[in-house]
Parts: sequence; structure tokens; C-alpha cells
Amino acid sequence: MGTPLKNPPVYLTLAQVRFNPILKLSDFLPSIQESFRQAEYPDFDRQHTISIQLTAQEGQPPTPNPIQRERFQFGNVEKTHTFILDGQSITLQSTNYGQFETFSACFLQGLSIVHDAVNLAFTERVGLRYLDRVMPQTGETIEQYLVEQVHGLNSRLGGRPLYAYTEAMNEIGNIKLLSRVAIQDGPLAFPPDIQPGSMRIMERFVSHVGISAILDNDGFVEGREAFSTTAVADHLDAIHKVIGTAFKTTATPYAFAAWDK
Repeated sequence: MGTPLKNPPVYLTLAQVRFNPILKLSDFLPSIQESFRQAEYPDFDRQHTISIQLTAQEGQPPTPNPIQRERFQFGNVEKTHTFILDGQSITLQSTNYGQFETFSACFLQGLSIVHDAVNLAFTERVGLRYLDRVMPQTGETIEQYLVEQVHGLNSRLGGRPLYAYTEAMNEIGNIKLLSRVAIQDGPLAFPPDIQPGSMRIMERFVSHVGISAILDNDGFVEGREAFSTTAVADHLDAIHKVIGTAFKTTATPYAFAAWDK
């Protein structure tokens, strides 16, 4: 267990496991909800989402078909940890990360609650994702915090910088890592595929005014495996190490010194 930074830039962390389809998930909901409640996640919400699925037929253009899905949310009183459960996956979103070991144990507890209720057969994807907001203070620049490779072309184009974006996809062993950096002037933002809802974000991330950078590191392992919480834990640990390397590669020594004050 490493020594955590005193003021880490992480504002949202996610862990997710995709598993075999559970079409009758709602039949198990009372038992699952009660277990989450006893585990100190008493906040509950039922949501319906709509996604568009394109159906292609030979010689015809793809036809969009709306697909409605039901999902359930279980959150703590403080609104810092929320589990999102649907018929094929469970996700934990946290705005109060702390340390990896604690976060991982929390996610595995939620996964075990679902497994105990429905007896999961296999997993198909294990993922871990970190969102960091890099916020230069008065008299500092974003370039002091980030390595040159992610600065973009703004400084060479002239005028007032509005936005810069870089993205890289790498495969490290069986782990795929999608690493994005977005630099812009504006309020705290989330990627379009993440909905924090009513979760409580730390004030220092919300109140910052001025240019900032969002580091979005998304690591995952794909492939069908017999269900095992031990295997999931091992995957999360390996992904965490890969993301840690990416984070340390993107930020400068100056940044780490600033975050440890």
C-alpha cells in the first residue's frame, strides 16, 4: 500500500464488471437491496434508460431501434459511493476515493452481494477508470503540471486557447488502456458516458475557476472467465498498476510536489 497524496487530483473513480445476462434481475431485487442496505448503502433508485441499437439488413441502410433497459442504484448516505446494477453489469462510482485497496474491497463487497443473490456464472469484462482534474493555482500554468506530449498545439497556433485534446490506446499484456487528456477553460466536466447524478463532488473540484485539464484513464480486461471474486480482484490490481504508470507518465514532478502539499 503506497503513501497517498495529500491533495490528489482524482474526482471520480469507477470499477465495473460485466457478467452473464440476468433477465429476471428484478425478481432478486428485494434480497439485493436489503443486503446493500445492511452494508450501509440505503439510498435506492430505479431508473429506465434508452439506447439505440442499429439493425443492419443486406442491401438496406441500418435501422435504429430504441432499446429500453432498467437499472438500479444503491448509494451511501454521504452520496460519495454509488453502485449501479443492471442485467449485465455492476459499476461502482466514487467521489471519495481514498486508497485503491479500500476502493477495491468496497467494489468486491457489492459484487459479492449480487453473486450471492443470483449466482453469477461468468465475467466478460473487468474495468477500472480514473478521472483527475489538474487545476493550476494563481501564478501557475497547466504546462507546469503536464508533460509536453499532452499540451496540444494551442501555444503554437496563437490567439486564446479554448480546447486541446489528446488520446492514446495501448495494450499492456491482456490489459487495454485508453488514456485521454482534455485541456479547457470552464467548469468541471464529465465524459458523455458518465452520469454522476446527485453524487457529492469535493468542493475544490467544483469551485475552481480557470483553465484545467481532465485526465481520463480507462483500463480494462476482456474475455469470458468463470466467475471468481479472486480473479476480479487480481484484474483490478493489475489494471490499477497500469493506470498508475500512465498517471505518473502524464504528470510532472512539479505536479506531484504540488499535490502532496
